[in-house]
Amino acid sequence: MGPRSFFHRCDVTGRLKIAALALLTVTACWVKKEEGKQMQADIAAAQVELAVIKKAHAEEKAALQKRIREADAKIKELTKVIEEYRRATGRSAADIGVDIERIKSDMMTIRGRLEVNEHRLGTIEKRLSIIHKDLDKRREEIERREQERADQEEKERKAHEKEKAKTVEIKRPEKKEDFYKLAYGLLEAGQTAAARALFEEFLKKWPLDAYSDNALYWIAESHYAEKDYRRAALAFQQVREKFPKGDKASDSLLKLGFCFYAMERYREALPFLREFVQSYPRSKLASKAKKMIRDAKKKSKKRKKRRRK
Repeated sequence: MGPRSFFHRCDVTGRLKIAALALLTVTACWVKKEEGKQMQADIAAAQVELAVIKKAHAEEKAALQKRIREADAKIKELTKVIEEYRRATGRSAADIGVDIERIKSDMMTIRGRLEVNEHRLGTIEKRLSIIHKDLDKRREEIERREQERADQEEKERKAHEKEKAKTVEIKRPEKKEDFYKLAYGLLEAGQTAAARALFEEFLKKWPLDAYSDNALYWIAESHYAEKDYRRAALAFQQVREKFPKGDKASDSLLKLGFCFYAMERYREALPFLREFVQSYPRSKLASKAKKMIRDAKKKSKKRKKRRRK
């Protein structure tokens, strides 16, 4: 039942009670005195009751009107909130749509970069695999050479011990010239270990003699003849350092290039060979040094190409 129907019904009830009171007032003169007093009491009670009803009716009406106003206000507020929500939702959806498109674009870019990086990584991995294989080969080659060198050194040590035993039996001349000639004769005869031992004894006895640079040079030559190029190179370098102006300085420079070339260390051989050609251009061995320079360059380039593959 709506508010208006309620108010209408209350209004009708009030009017009926008022009419009844008026009728009782008119007929009061025909009733007895006691009954009149009773009627007056009933009328007073009815008036009080009517006043209470009117007050309650007014309060209830005011309360209902307040609730209606509050409901209208809440409806307006809710409508406003819904409208703002719709607007906000519409803007957010548009923004989200833009963000989604941007994210998709960024993802495509990232995916493209990832594919490029994966390709580069694959290329790098292939190169690393080749490098690792090459390093493994070189390591195996180095180990092989080291083992060969160790075996060669052991063989030479035994041979040296054997030659040393024979050298002990050789009678040493007293004069330095004869001593030098004996050592040189042994070298020419192919007895490199015995010759080297005598040249070493010569240098201990006469370290600053005119033949000292030659003695050291022939020690280097004895190693070179035995294909011990590492020791030969060290001895040839000693000749250059100790006797830079000696007769064997130029030959030692050239032989240093020969030693590194023989060890297949072509890049290290080139500086010595070039220095020899520049310092001694008129030497009979200059043409041989030039040819070795060309060969060393070619072999060095070939080695680089093999490493790159």
